[in-house]
Amino acid sequence: MRYESLAMDTAWQRFEKSRRNSQSIIEPQMRALELACPVLNLAVESVHFAAEIAALQPDLDADDRIALIVLVLISLAALQEGSTQFPVLGPLSELPMQRVVNTLCSGFGPGSVVLVVKRIERLITQRRAPAVIGYHANDYKPLLFLAPYIIHHRINHAEREVAARLAAMLLLRGTAQFDAARVRTALDEVMARPIVVNGVAISLSYEQRRAVAAVTGAGLTIISGGPGTGKTSIVLAILRLMVYLGISPTQIALAAPTGKAAYRMGESIRDALGGLSARDPIDQAIVDANLEPATIHRLLGYSPESNRFRHHRNNQLAAKVVIVDEGSMLDLILMEHLASAIQPDARLIVLGDADQLPSVAAGSVFRDLVTPAGGSSTKLTEASVRLEENHRMKQGNAGGRSILRAANRIKAGNVELLNMIDQSANQIATRRNSPAELTFDGFEYLAATPRALGTFLDRWYDERLRSDGELDSLIGRQYVQRDSGFDPEDCERLRRLFAHAAKSRILCVTRVFETGAERINARFHERAAANAGVAGGRVEYVVGEPLIVLRNDYQRGLFNGDEGIRLWVRRADRVQIPMAVFPRGDNFVAFHFDALREHLELGYAMTVHKAQGSEFDAVAIVLPENPIPILTRELIYTAVSRARTSVVVVGDEARLREAIASPVERFSGLASMIDAAISG
Repeated sequence: MRYESLAMDTAWQRFEKSRRNSQSIIEPQMRALELACPVLNLAVESVHFAAEIAALQPDLDADDRIALIVLVLISLAALQEGSTQFPVLGPLSELPMQRVVNTLCSGFGPGSVVLVVKRIERLITQRRAPAVIGYHANDYKPLLFLAPYIIHHRINHAEREVAARLAAMLLLRGTAQFDAARVRTALDEVMARPIVVNGVAISLSYEQRRAVAAVTGAGLTIISGGPGTGKTSIVLAILRLMVYLGISPTQIALAAPTGKAAYRMGESIRDALGGLSARDPIDQAIVDANLEPATIHRLLGYSPESNRFRHHRNNQLAAKVVIVDEGSMLDLILMEHLASAIQPDARLIVLGDADQLPSVAAGSVFRDLVTPAGGSSTKLTEASVRLEENHRMKQGNAGGRSILRAANRIKAGNVELLNMIDQSANQIATRRNSPAELTFDGFEYLAATPRALGTFLDRWYDERLRSDGELDSLIGRQYVQRDSGFDPEDCERLRRLFAHAAKSRILCVTRVFETGAERINARFHERAAANAGVAGGRVEYVVGEPLIVLRNDYQRGLFNGDEGIRLWVRRADRVQIPMAVFPRGDNFVAFHFDALREHLELGYAMTVHKAQGSEFDAVAIVLPENPIPILTRELIYTAVSRARTSVVVVGDEARLREAIASPVERFSGLASMIDAAISG
């Protein structure tokens, strides 16, 4: 092991010294665990951490000690996979334990997996590690066994805190409860003045109206719906309803987990308000308030330097209504901070798509709150609204309808997607034998060998990225940035350029491998460099290439996932230089490239996780060559539902079938804890 390099007296070192052995008898097993950890997305150092925890219980024999180390690693792997708890005993644990222990202990030798599982069971049931494992929720131990689950003490505390606060919101009454007659009158006022998009009045459907009305009940409302179900219209209707009911617009906070999602939320609201033919005092008050959605971190005043939030349980937000979009991205710890910072009589409204990918970090908060049919909590069921009717695909868009049908089949777990005939139209998915056959309309599938993938990428670059005849002139021109921003003429050109860049996107399952975003971006970079007459290996970025921001930069107002373009820009009387240009409200903003270089990467292709909250006309989904755990039903559904008119799935059909048959499995106790908090 590598503990001697830590230059500190660790618990493990003290344990080893007390044994007075020249070499640990379990060292080979520890090394085998080190080799296995990366497969579960765990750092090699996790083995050291697990050994440190196990060393807190000094009176264990070698079999029990390795079992305890493996148990700690199982709990860490569960967190990496997004679970807040993990079943380790009983029927529920059989398959999950077999999968994880098989991976961790593959280097232990024949028959070792069964023995390790039995040792873990004995360790827990006979309470052989009381210094490490607690058996009650209030025990202050690193791990808790709350049958049949193992859970980290910190995570259990966070889950119970969130459950208690959300339960209190569900029980909210008194001053927060609006008079029913007043609500009906306000709803009628909102419905009588629909928003107008492209000259068409958008009236709320019955289920949308029901969702809007739900926010006047308890202090917590959860609204789930897929693309095209009208969540943006609902947000504006909720804003208008709250103001009609006497809530000042300045007491309403808008937020999302990511900067991209927050920007899109604000853009949608501004467009909807701008579509009103005439504004009454309520609408004008909302416009005058200039509500600007923020990331949840910014809303709560997060400080990276101190790693603390300004708003918390002892310094809560002033907002009486907090509306959060893209709720599927909420992880447990972020939800804990948010729920703690909301006043007891305020309302929390969370919108999202429960069928999309859950948060990257541990927890499936939004999915836990969208109670399935037959859910045990009446209060939670009453506060949860599902939107099923799709409004986007009513406009005669045949390609869009094909994508919607495919997304619904994927969501339902139908692995026969490529062989199905829809009764109301034609085939749901169209097989293509070569990239030349693709029409980029509706849902298409292309079986791709590595050679076929290369041919497909070349066609994508030529037809989807470079086919616009105006593109070269827009990329090659000089844009002038003044103190007030770019001139109207330049803004219009930039809008056309960004609109073209936003039409098409390749989505990958991973960043790495031949089918990952990094390799595909590098391939397109070579093409762009060749078009510019330079060697791709000599320049990192070419003028005209799309960019994506990797992390939040509050000073510059850039956020993880923001998309820009490298262009020639001149400021005042200075010489033109290549700069990174990004949309900013109705205008654009440019930054010196060197200042952002470490925060940027090419944006031709991105991971599906990075694409959450985005929409494109055409999407290509490139599947990995080999099975990987993160290739799930939710990932495919999320990728497909990013597209408006065209989806091309490129890869082995077996990978697609495996993904559709593999829903995300996350173990969480939040819903049951909310039930217990309400009933208790």
